[in-house]
Amino acid sequence: MPSMPNSVRIAGFILLALLIYFVASALFRAPAEESAPVDGTPVISTERAVPQVIVSPARLKPHTVFATLKGSTEPDREVTVRSETMGTVIDARVAEGQVVSRGTVLCGLDVESRAARIAEAEASVASARLDFDAAQQLQEKGWTTSNNAAAAKAALDRAEAGLAAAKIELNKTRITAPFNGVFETRLAERGDFLSVGGACGRLVDLDPIIVAVDATENQLTAIDPETPVNVEFATGAKATGNVRYIARTANAQTRTFRVEIEIPNPDNAIAAGLTASVQVGLGVAPAVLMTPASLVLHDDGRVGVRYVDDTDTVQFTEVSVVDDAQDGIWVTGIPEGANLLTAGQDFLREGVKVEPQLVQER
Repeated sequence: MPSMPNSVRIAGFILLALLIYFVASALFRAPAEESAPVDGTPVISTERAVPQVIVSPARLKPHTVFATLKGSTEPDREVTVRSETMGTVIDARVAEGQVVSRGTVLCGLDVESRAARIAEAEASVASARLDFDAAQQLQEKGWTTSNNAAAAKAALDRAEAGLAAAKIELNKTRITAPFNGVFETRLAERGDFLSVGGACGRLVDLDPIIVAVDATENQLTAIDPETPVNVEFATGAKATGNVRYIARTANAQTRTFRVEIEIPNPDNAIAAGLTASVQVGLGVAPAVLMTPASLVLHDDGRVGVRYVDDTDTVQFTEVSVVDDAQDGIWVTGIPEGANLLTAGQDFLREGVKVEPQLVQER
């Protein structure tokens, strides 16, 4: 077998030496670099820098807490005016929407024979009175018994009662307004025949106007009937009223309590059926004035703020918006001494260590 040339053998030795050199360098260089001492102290290259954040101190101040309750306006009183007798409508001059006073004729019925019955009753009263006067004179002279005089008096009383009934029946042909209000809806026109109980129209009393809202059991205990209530209507109009009624029994379906606010409405400018927002004071609580942009939405759906505690750790707390202001919103639920994150609060999570940079108030 021929021997290997010397040049090939030498090249193989050189290649093997280079391979051993690179493997040894790879094995011993990394540990030496990671643990290279600097003044005798080991340096860890995997250490992360602590993020810097801008924070501002939360200033808690006493603030009146309001609850906004939704409701609608209602008439103080409303009634469907009905007939107490039978007859044909011959007077329907009051128009729908017209303001009427108590006693105004809303529907007039044909008197038919009722006037004749009054004349007949008046004649009966006159005749009975003559008989009674004569019987009384005879009794005084002793020419008749007291029984005859008593019978004459009874006949006179019956005649007077018949006259009063005839007048009442005649008055029933005039269907009048039972109180001051607005004739909202006409239900009988001229020519309609009304039986007993037939509807003439609907009358509403809008002064005062009532705003009815539903309050929870927690809100109910804080409502003060002596404190004026601010009301804003869907039309943009605003008014101030007073609580006149608080239900003592909850609605079986909603478990809420009806609250009525009374608002003066002398010119009937506020209509019934308007949507209204009522601000009810619920007392004073420590709150913070802040911008809405500082609020964050937690992963579990809660709305709150992120702040840095005294250990420079990011925390989250749920808050409640209790009032609006021109320069922000008032919220409760922020701990005393908390430093609120003013930027980047959406990207940091609870438990992260930070280096806070405090922004002082001007």
